[in-house]
Amino acid sequence: MSGISSNNIGREAGIPLRYAQGELTLGAGVSGGKKSVRRVEDLNHVLFESRPEDERPVYYVWRDLRQKKDADTIEHLKIRYDITALTPEPIGKELPKTFGHYHARDISGIGFPEVYAVLSGVSWWIIQRPKQNDPRTIEEAYLVEAREGEKAVMPPGFGHITINPGPGPLILSNWIGDFFQYDYDTYENLHGACYYTLETDGHKAVAFEKNSFYYTVPELTKLRPREIPSLGIIKKKPLYSLIDNPEHLDFLVHPKPHLSHLTIEKCFRKI
Repeated sequence: MSGISSNNIGREAGIPLRYAQGELTLGAGVSGGKKSVRRVEDLNHVLFESRPEDERPVYYVWRDLRQKKDADTIEHLKIRYDITALTPEPIGKELPKTFGHYHARDISGIGFPEVYAVLSGVSWWIIQRPKQNDPRTIEEAYLVEAREGEKAVMPPGFGHITINPGPGPLILSNWIGDFFQYDYDTYENLHGACYYTLETDGHKAVAFEKNSFYYTVPELTKLRPREIPSLGIIKKKPLYSLIDNPEHLDFLVHPKPHLSHLTIEKCFRKI
């Protein structure tokens, strides 16, 4: 992936990392990083156009990275720090994207949130909240855009996909709870998110096409992320540095006491 400085990634990540051509090099004191690759054929069931035999990589994920000095804190909090890199090449008409998933809920029925940071590039997320017990009916749908250095919270109860609008690669970091499984099946059964992002006008524009497998889909509202100082989420601080104040990561595993900070209005602003 050309055009990415490994120094920039390390600075934005807050830990020494180098990325090049689908490989992540860990600097001194950093461990973990189990790698997985999602190819076009792996996304076949959630694509606008079927491509069952396309082996081209779409994105890479390295899970559970940590500085050795933070290992005990991370284990105690039951959280995980990951890196994701999305390629910029479209999948047919469709912009490159992740598979999409929902998060599990806690004992009181509140979904576990997640927080991302953009290390390089521009990120879009389509986040969607379905009607309870009716995933084909979407009650809220948003397009979130974040740029390098910005952080975005995926609020409780919302499923999400990540999209790379290009023109270059997109590299993200995230903190998330490490004690629950993702729900990929709902996205697979409905052939993706409630919208597809499709290139139009000779790759000069993007159209948002509703997914016909859903019964009800509202119009997309476009959002940009806000800083959330009460949770330590500010642009000038790398996301990884939240581990220096573990209370700032408590919302990932105990969302209920923090719900007032995890609303759409508190996490984002309309554009």
